[in-house]
Amino acid sequence: MILAVGNTMNGDDGISSYIVEKVNKSVNKADGEANNSTNSLKGREKIAIDCGTIPENYTSVIRKYKPDILILVDAAEMGLTPGSYRIIAPERIGVMTISTHSMPLSLFVSYVKQFCKKVLLLGVQPKKMEFDTELTAELRKAGDEIALIIANGTLSEIKHFK
Repeated sequence: MILAVGNTMNGDDGISSYIVEKVNKSVNKADGEANNSTNSLKGREKIAIDCGTIPENYTSVIRKYKPDILILVDAAEMGLTPGSYRIIAPERIGVMTISTHSMPLSLFVSYVKQFCKKVLLLGVQPKKMEFDTELTAELRKAGDEIALIIANGTLSEIKHFK
């Protein structure tokens, strides 16, 4: 299960929505289906949802499906080059600057991990998070790479944030 967390009205904070849209399009193209949020991914059911800034509204979906892996995708200030992306360990979430949400992601993760075998936060270093701006070219490029990695099921290619 993939949850996009962010605000498309704040430039690069919308990177997660871009990634989920790309993942859904690639899976639908491969499966020859109309665009919907539940698709086959390498023979396994996959759910990709754009949660906006309120992932806590989707806890019932997480409880219902009990995913093997829950991937939260969000813009995260990691002090890296814009467009860089990393897997962030759950214990590091509370000390990082992650875009604005109605509930801290650390609290959200601590609640939903009881319903998942594994929870991953995939952080993408933003360049520009200003109101009423679009995704920067660096983040579009990174989003395309990440969507391909997720669609291919090759998450092990992503470096971990140290």
